[in-house]
Amino acid sequence: MWPFTTAICPFVGLEDLSAEYDFIVVGGGNAGCVLARRLSEDPSKTILLVERGDGDDSWLSRTPLTATHQFSDRKHSNVFPSVFEKRLGRSVTCITGLGLGGCTRINGGQYTCGVPAEFDSWSRDGRNGWSYAELKPFFKKSETWLGRVRREYHGHCGPLYVTSYEGYYYKCYDALEEACRRILPTIEDMHSPVNPSIGWCKMQSTIDPSGCRSSSYRAYLPMEILTSRKDRLHVCTGALARKLVFSRNNDGQICVDGVEIQGTKSDDDFVSLLLLSGVGPRKHLQEMNVDVVLDSPGVGEHLQDHLIVPTGYNCPISDSLWAMITRPTVLIRELYNYLRYGTGWFLGTLVELEIFFLSSLVEKDGRVKPISKEHEDPFNAENIPDFAILPCSISDPSAEGVDKWKGLFGFNPALLKVTSRGSLRLRSLHPKDAPLCKMNYLSTLEDRVAMRAGLRLSAEIARNMCGAGYPLKETCVPKSLEDADLDSYVEERADTMYHYSSTCRMAPLDDPLPGVVDDELRVHGTTNLRIADASIFPAVPATHPQALVYAIAEKCAEMVAKGHSSQK
Repeated sequence: MWPFTTAICPFVGLEDLSAEYDFIVVGGGNAGCVLARRLSEDPSKTILLVERGDGDDSWLSRTPLTATHQFSDRKHSNVFPSVFEKRLGRSVTCITGLGLGGCTRINGGQYTCGVPAEFDSWSRDGRNGWSYAELKPFFKKSETWLGRVRREYHGHCGPLYVTSYEGYYYKCYDALEEACRRILPTIEDMHSPVNPSIGWCKMQSTIDPSGCRSSSYRAYLPMEILTSRKDRLHVCTGALARKLVFSRNNDGQICVDGVEIQGTKSDDDFVSLLLLSGVGPRKHLQEMNVDVVLDSPGVGEHLQDHLIVPTGYNCPISDSLWAMITRPTVLIRELYNYLRYGTGWFLGTLVELEIFFLSSLVEKDGRVKPISKEHEDPFNAENIPDFAILPCSISDPSAEGVDKWKGLFGFNPALLKVTSRGSLRLRSLHPKDAPLCKMNYLSTLEDRVAMRAGLRLSAEIARNMCGAGYPLKETCVPKSLEDADLDSYVEERADTMYHYSSTCRMAPLDDPLPGVVDDELRVHGTTNLRIADASIFPAVPATHPQALVYAIAEKCAEMVAKGHSSQK
């Protein structure tokens, strides 16, 4: 019965697949759903989308809060440990999305594009076609902006809904905004190239007009698309792509002839698929007894991720999501607001405001140095923010000293401009086994300096809020703002932001950090194999990655379509 029913979608079983398709898309995540929709717009082409997870579209998976990994039934999360992290003295828990929509089914929904300088630096490094001006149309193509004020730098006809609500659902953010206005620049619209690259901004989220999560699955492959294109778009869920099948053409170039598929339930990992298929660093493939098809040194290298460090405070109970967890009457109120009006805390807007900043502008005591107009220029690569602060309307209730009768609030600084690099390797030859991810967090001084600045600025903003009369009490913070205490706190508390990237980075083969794909996302040394996901980032961008992955997938679909038409 509504609202807890699951829609039945026209998926195709393994036994009903065709022998041949014009395009095979492996992985129905953030990018896979985009590619399946765009490539199937041509009625003369046949497309197979292979996804290991399911196509569930239940109420719990549509509701933004209950679909978020930390509050979900974990049905759409693939969880596995990293290798031991030397700097942290422990492993971290890696989490990726499972099922159609991938990580867009379980993420926090934050939608940010990044500053123009990020992509212009790609272009200056030789990535032809990837400047801000060249990439911006694809951001807009994917988006329909739902905000009350029509904004010229947003899309208005795309499948993906993006919104930002007037005011705040949690009152703690009113006090936070007042504090930010006193000490930081204001970013009116983080998608505008005329706004500062650093400061505080109201968060934008992927939520549709009915208050449901706008995942790539729901946005790009709704029921009407799946049913109207069922003759040419086959979506096979619960299916594992085990191996790519290669051959060589008359010119000696490597071609993909097909994909070996079996039934399973696990997570898609295209990097592991490349390695299992014999594409990757020769030494690692030989160690794993995999026949080398193509020696590609960059496959699995240069792994990067944003790192986040939670902090904790007590605040008024009415200002925190903790109230809904501990008070049944609040839960009933918010459930009614969501079911009746599509509003309230079930929208999952846990981070309603975010801060992007530069460590070079933070004093040792947390105060902000004078900010010039030059510091705010979003086209200057020196102004790409190296850390963010994600204030959250809930924090760790198990921290020592927490008063559980009060509300919980956290300032959570995060490393954005990452310089540390790790690697991804095969754990075994079984395609269901999770890879070995060596994150190599905080292995550079630059990363540690940025995390210190994030914690110092968090403390300064908290002091400012308290000085203005807002009742915050520290529950889980560093002992002091000295380097040693900050480093110790980071090493104890730091965790992944689940923004894994750059293991198949876009760069030439002879780059100092060898690339895997060219500027058209083709795997070097192949004729018909492309990658379109976060693994192709030259470096992890200083932003939440989902908007960029949508844009990359849109751009990839256009390049594939043009390439096919030119071959006619």
